[in-house]
Amino acid sequence: MMKLSVVTPSLNQARYLGACLDSVRLAANNAPSHALEHIVIDGGSTDGTTEFLSHQAGIRWVSEQDNGQSQAINKGLSLANGDILAYLCADDLYEPSAVQRVLDVFSREDTVDLVYADFFFLEGDSRRKRRKSAAKFTPTGLIKGNPLGQPAVWWRRGVYEKFGGFDETLHYCMDHEYWLRLGAHVQWHYLPEPLAVSRLHADAKTSRQLPAMWRESARMLTRDSWRFRPWWNAWAMALWGRHYYLLKRRWFAR
Repeated sequence: MMKLSVVTPSLNQARYLGACLDSVRLAANNAPSHALEHIVIDGGSTDGTTEFLSHQAGIRWVSEQDNGQSQAINKGLSLANGDILAYLCADDLYEPSAVQRVLDVFSREDTVDLVYADFFFLEGDSRRKRRKSAAKFTPTGLIKGNPLGQPAVWWRRGVYEKFGGFDETLHYCMDHEYWLRLGAHVQWHYLPEPLAVSRLHADAKTSRQLPAMWRESARMLTRDSWRFRPWWNAWAMALWGRHYYLLKRRWFAR
């Protein structure tokens, strides 16, 4: 039986962490207990996170200062011993049966390196979810944008051993860069069902720092060659895009 290791980077996310841990447990309900490993890498929270984690059975966790989310994820991956790897941020969730569905694909399809699925956007605490489809994804299309929902992506240990961890110089688009690095070098498999939830809320790093996120994305996408569109997108986000997304958050959270 294959084992899935889930790494959760967290910093002052006690408000959402319990729901995240519960969702992973529920997602593994139909799988044997030894089929799941959940590792929480906390960056030195001061909001009661460590006290909460100290009372959680079956969770491996570390709390110490780090240099950001990418380093926390890499730290967790270095501790993981699963055949399949993933990371799930503390404010995100798995859908019920996600673990078993993903492990079934990897067990059945020997040539598959990475599984991705549809996902939901969840507006804060509203319980209002919007389904997002990743059906149109192609590795070559990643240079134009990232249609994947990061919580709904899982990969084999062999991918990690070959391509390494996440770029620790990136703080927002580390997942996009990783998918680009893998590109056409791995075998992707699509599951046309929502298996994870990406929570959108005002305290999220990407919500608070949208212009910085888009500037970092532009730098990442133009490392090897100059292209106009990523920088145009970054400029537009700094000028008016953040206001547009704020209005969307308020609209969908009603």
